[in-house]
Order: sequence, then structure tokens, then C-alpha cells
Amino acid sequence: MFRRRSTRLLCLALALALLSSGTAAAGRPADRGVAAAESRPDPALRALAERVVAAPHPNPGAFLLARDGTRVRSAAAGVADRSTGTPMRPELKFRAGSITKTFTATVVLQLVAEHRLRLDDTVDGLLPDQVRADNALSGAPITVRQLLNHTSGLYDYIDGLIPHFRGLDQYWPRDRLLAIGLDEPRYFPTPGTRFRYSNTNYLLLDLIVERVTDRDLRANLERRIFTPLGLRDTSYPLARRTIDGPHARGYTDVSFLLPDAPDATRFDITGFSPSEAGASGALVTTAADLARFYRALLRGRLLPPGLLRSMLTDTVPTTGSAPPAVGYGLGVYVYATDCGPAYGHGGTAPGYLTFALNGRDGRKQLVAHTNWSPLVGTGIDEDFWSAFQRGYCDRA
Repeated sequence: MFRRRSTRLLCLALALALLSSGTAAAGRPADRGVAAAESRPDPALRALAERVVAAPHPNPGAFLLARDGTRVRSAAAGVADRSTGTPMRPELKFRAGSITKTFTATVVLQLVAEHRLRLDDTVDGLLPDQVRADNALSGAPITVRQLLNHTSGLYDYIDGLIPHFRGLDQYWPRDRLLAIGLDEPRYFPTPGTRFRYSNTNYLLLDLIVERVTDRDLRANLERRIFTPLGLRDTSYPLARRTIDGPHARGYTDVSFLLPDAPDATRFDITGFSPSEAGASGALVTTAADLARFYRALLRGRLLPPGLLRSMLTDTVPTTGSAPPAVGYGLGVYVYATDCGPAYGHGGTAPGYLTFALNGRDGRKQLVAHTNWSPLVGTGIDEDFWSAFQRGYCDRA
């Protein structure tokens, strides 16, 4: 449902590297002087945030920001930084993980709107130099649409990182990650026949955007989305392991290695290199910026009506994904909630887990976050989802 972070040996390799380093990664701690968000503290949301913090996994902190029309509510619980005890706050920056995919997809669809790209263009036609007789692109042609909706069948490079992993501060060039994804056989030979989430798809889209525009993805994101929407707290870092400005620190679980260590379940992993995610998950942002982005997207500020409709309704069943995801469009999940379908994305980055849920017209929104994510295990804890969904559906 998010960036498919494997339960496999990568987790073990990463944890071993962390433990051998002896210290947590450097970075600026959360700042107590963050300006208040334009929202009202809400007791009901506060109870839900406390529920997340008290869940079976010892989550350091959590927050929820809910919007219904012009009414904005927020609440937080726990801490943003365990070493300083700084309280969690909804205004803090965090790593958004696979929510990045909706941003990347929006840029791609804008290029389609500009007639510089077509959804049925093939990868081998757009990137002929990437196709070799011995790699996964040499089979049946894969289209831009199939990259966007994860029906390409391409191997997920995340699952093949172990032999290449050297440490927390390692910079991952895009070409190296693509090579890992393309040097393995496809999950299925015929593109478009079924859904299989793969981060490799979005690295190829990154490269396509760069070829078509002669600008890298960061420049396109800034010019097309960040600046027009005034997303001042959103950035797309690749080489920088620290997060600029006040932010929540991210924690993970290495208790499977050190079951008797009291802090093993909340190990600081804030400084993990975002280059490992790239166009599939490197975004840094805030709850307010995410809500503004999705509201603008769903209200037609970023895409023409036909392409926006395709983004949301040309969906494929998310077979093999855990509930609550029921479909995937062009960079957007469809979630089943108690109050109807919600559109958006989930995201995990090392130490961070986030949901962004939105009604079809962008009027109802929820951004929910906790600064803990598992190294071992996939999917979403039921307590997280239950609390987040209630925050989205409740109007009281």
C-alpha cells in the first residue's frame, strides 16, 4: 500500500549498519518555536492521536490534521524528538514517502496535457537507450500509463538492495537503482494484466520527465507545483540526509536484533539517505502543504478535467495489497472508508508513516502521521488505520 519496504534481508542489513554505526544520524531537532498552524486544536482528534501513540508499537508521536470545507482541526500527541522531549506538532516537517508518487504523477499528466507525452507512449520509444537484450524492458512494451498505475510488472528495486547496501549515509544514483530493478525478471510478462506495486516504475517516470523537459524532476516540481501552490515547506531532497527547519525525527524498530534493549523499538533513523527513494518517495513536507496540494489537485488547479478524471477513475484493483486500498489510478490510491471512497496515498519512509485521504472534490481531507515505521513488517497497523479513518469520517 505504501513503498513496499520488504520484510526480507534488507531490513537486517540496514539494522546491522545502524547498530554498527554506534550513533543516530545527525540532523536538526524539532523546534519548540514553530508558528501555530491555521487550525483549531480538537479534543476528538487529540484522543485519536493519543490512541496511535499508545498502540502496540511504541510510537513516539502522532498528529492528525482534518479539513472539512473551511473548517480545519488538528491535534498531536507524544514527542517529535525523544532526545529533547520536544512535543509532536502538526506543523513539523517529515518525510512523506510514497505520497511523492502523486506529485510525480501530476507532473507526468501535465506533460500529457501539454501534448509533450502520451499515456500510451512506450518506455522503449521514450528511453531507447535503457533497453538492452538482457533487461526487463526488452519484453512486451510498457506504456507510461502502466508505469503510473503499477501494472508494468517490473521488479521493485527495493527488494534487491541488499547486496549493494553499504550504510545509512550511502547515496544511491538513480541509474544504479534502475539497474537493480531492470536486471531482474518481470513479476509477470504481459504489462497491463494486473497490479503489482513497484518503485521502479516511478524512477522510469522520473527519467522520462527529465528527457521530455530537459529539466530534472526537482525543477519540474518546483516550477509546476511547489511555487504555484505556495508550498513553502515542501522540498525534494536527494543528496541531503538532514531535514531543514523544524521537523519530527523518525524512529524504527530493531528489537528483532536486540530484544532486550529498552530503546530498540524506537531507534533514530532520521538521517537515512532519501536518494534511495527518489521520485518514488523522497518528498519532505508538512501536513498543511499536503492538504493544500491535494485540494488544488482535486479542484482542477493542476490538471484539466479529463486527465484529472482519468487519474482518479481509471483504476485497477489492488490485488495483493492489504486493505483499505481497493484501487489504484494514475498515482493515486482509492481507499474504502466508512464514509465512502477516499482518494490519496499512503507513504512510508524510514522512521515515518503518513496517510493523506481526500474526498473527490477535495472538501473533506485528512493528513495523519506518526514518526515511527517498521523495518520488519509491511502494511498498516489496524490501530493506525482505525484512528486515521475515524479522523477522516467524523465531522464532530
